[in-house]
Amino acid sequence: MSALGRGVALLVVVLTVLLAGAGPVAARSDGTQTATADSVLVIGVPGLTWSDVDPDGTPELWALAGDSAIGALSVRAARSTTCVLDGWATLGAGNRARVPGPDEGLPPVPLPQVPLPEDQAGAPSEGDGAAPEPQLDTSLSHCGLQERAASIALADPIATVERTGRDEGTRRFGAEPAALGESVGCATVSGRAATLAVAAPDVAVTRIDDLPTDPGQLADALSGCPLALVSLDQLTDAGEPGAEKTDDGTDAEPRAAALLQIDRVVGQLRAAVAALPGDTLVLLAGIAEVNDGRPQLHVVMADGGGFAEPRWLTSSSTGRAPFAQLIDLAPTALRALSLDQPSSMNGQPLQATGERPALDAAVEELEHVNTAATVHHRNVGSFFWLLVAVCAVLVGLAMAVLGGWQRRPVPAVRGARTRGLLRVLALAVAALPVATYLAGLIPWERADAPVPALGAAVAGADLVVVVLALTGPWRRHRVGPPLVVLTVTLGTLVLDVLTGSTLELNGLLGYDAIVAGRFTGYGNLSFGLLSVSALLVTAAVATVVGRRTDAGRARLATAATVLVVGLVAVAVIGAPGLGRDFGGVLAALPGFLLLAMLMARVRVTLVRLAAILGVAVLAVGTVAVLDWLGAPAERSHLGRFVEQVLTGEAWTVISRKAQANLDILLGSPLAWMLPVALVAAAWLLRPGGLLRGGAGLPPAEAFALRAGASAGALSLALGAAVNDSGVALPAAAAALVVPLLVWLAAGTGEGDASTGVSAGGSSRSDAVEGADRVTVVSRGSTVWNA
Repeated sequence: MSALGRGVALLVVVLTVLLAGAGPVAARSDGTQTATADSVLVIGVPGLTWSDVDPDGTPELWALAGDSAIGALSVRAARSTTCVLDGWATLGAGNRARVPGPDEGLPPVPLPQVPLPEDQAGAPSEGDGAAPEPQLDTSLSHCGLQERAASIALADPIATVERTGRDEGTRRFGAEPAALGESVGCATVSGRAATLAVAAPDVAVTRIDDLPTDPGQLADALSGCPLALVSLDQLTDAGEPGAEKTDDGTDAEPRAAALLQIDRVVGQLRAAVAALPGDTLVLLAGIAEVNDGRPQLHVVMADGGGFAEPRWLTSSSTGRAPFAQLIDLAPTALRALSLDQPSSMNGQPLQATGERPALDAAVEELEHVNTAATVHHRNVGSFFWLLVAVCAVLVGLAMAVLGGWQRRPVPAVRGARTRGLLRVLALAVAALPVATYLAGLIPWERADAPVPALGAAVAGADLVVVVLALTGPWRRHRVGPPLVVLTVTLGTLVLDVLTGSTLELNGLLGYDAIVAGRFTGYGNLSFGLLSVSALLVTAAVATVVGRRTDAGRARLATAATVLVVGLVAVAVIGAPGLGRDFGGVLAALPGFLLLAMLMARVRVTLVRLAAILGVAVLAVGTVAVLDWLGAPAERSHLGRFVEQVLTGEAWTVISRKAQANLDILLGSPLAWMLPVALVAAAWLLRPGGLLRGGAGLPPAEAFALRAGASAGALSLALGAAVNDSGVALPAAAAALVVPLLVWLAAGTGEGDASTGVSAGGSSRSDAVEGADRVTVVSRGSTVWNA
């Protein structure tokens, strides 16, 4: 076995140990309290947020929160906005579900016009005589259709559950509606919508349309089954859907009145629970949006059954306090009742963790958490368009300033000032991705105007990175400033995940808890930035190591450097307690192995590429199996995927990710970054292009750039294939790489010692890196001879 082969084998062994040794990042329960109870009461309050809970307006909710473990709840179901029926179906499935129907309800329709006497023929007309705009009926738009069904329909909830199970959106997640009811076998339900959580043919469901107000009678009504579900839908009547979405879907005064009613019923339920024998776990959750409200985070509380102390809530499905998901409630109820969790449930039982502050401070913090999530959720699409636009403008300006776009490329001759401004602009655009993470160091969500505060934070962070890149000794080197931007990007992403992914959450290229695709570790867009920056920086470091090593051992030292750095990077990406990125390891490890081969001048063949992919699959598979062997409630998505493979549900996950890939290709703004990148690549790298033949760099640096770019292309292609973000992943990387290529192209005509080209842009021979290393030019190609 060659030295490189032995290094790869050692890499796999060490990598597996490192990945398996990092524990899950989710905060775990202390184990000082039991997680079981004699009965479970689930109170669903569609539309309830933490801004509704205060000691004066809702004293019973406030008191319950003071005694409970609390958190911010993502109610994401199998559609973009979760309405009341979706919420209860998702709760009962322990997985994302969707009640059949249009995603936005029914479109508004004109109301019938009844002529009044003064409107008859001959009556004087008003205004300019134009016909008045017909009034629109929006009562069934957005969530209105489901709310109407919940109040006057659902005569046959079992049939509705069966239709929900056949719905394409539900099947995409492998959800089984009413799995909670099937597991318990008996349920007491108040509220038509709540029946969707338990309605199955063999489940005994007792419906209570009107809850008794007397605590003793109410306790008797709730004691018939170990599971009771109560739906408090007053907020659905506190507003009417409009043509456009609003923040919470209600009007201020009706909302306050509805909250008073909800609070009174919660007080009655608390008194009834106190009268029940044994220990009752109370789960209160704002399970859905109402009317035309836009998605946001909601209230979740857990009291009793192991949640008696005031703490934060979390679960293994989020891995982060104080976040929980609606899909976690059914597993929590089943654990409390000592029942097995069906394999179709993707949620994980809630856990109480950490010491939370006093209730008023805790509620304020949860409100800020919701603000950050909603700002991200509602503005990230606009930022994607902005990112594509600035990159497209930069490429267009570069083509105008630098030339080289004609059929027979002729470099334009511009002044140093114009080129300098272009290079500064290129650095500013390249620094924009990392600036979106660094902006998280400023608590912009606490500002009175959080959106402008976020924009100012991003702009300030971008300016800091540009100033750093243009100052210091590295500014004199051709690749110095770009390497600074790459290093800052890499360092920010690595340090962030080592400290809890605080910058990733709600970063404009990160993720938010409303979408609930991920709560900790690396998101797919972040992996795109991380992989390309790590590979290019590693190529640069390996080049420096090779220069400083004896000629006989230079290749081995270069390859070893790549393997060591790759080992650390892949461990950070894939460790369950750090990056938690299943597809990232499959994509990053082959990239580093290919880079090691290229830097060591090892011939790359199809067989060797296949072996590289096999090594990645082996490493990830080993870690996934080890994660699956751990406690079911504490598995990461790696271990849960192994379970899905064993239960035959893995194809559901794969097909869902494939559909998400297609949706992003056809509908995401970031998909437009790829045409911009292709135009830039065709302009710069085609025969005669400004960066053809090494970008005017010294041969060793040009070789490292090509090797890093090739490895990055492999990593990004694999990442796009195995992750559900698809083309958005290489598109995010292009937002970093394309501006840096423009920086290099803008420096090809400066004629300084660091460029390796003449003032007119043509290649020139020059002594570099000592007298024994000579640049030889032949037909536009730079060849390095030692």
